[in-house]
Amino acid sequence: MILIEDANEEKYHINPQLVVYVKEREHMGRNMWKIMMVNGEALMTSNEQGAKSIIASIQSKQSY
Repeated sequence: MILIEDANEEKYHINPQLVVYVKEREHMGRNMWKIMMVNGEALMTSNEQGAKSIIASIQSKQSY
């Protein structure tokens, strides 16, 4: 589980296996990440460490 705080300062404990994709983009001069979940929920966060942890987890699962 990876802890992510969204743009509304709500905290989510995310299972990386339930993430469809992570999109990085610049928004208002800041890097933001959109995390799309399998249930259709999307989280916007500026938590770079959390987003990159999810990406690393997805990439390690794909290497099997």
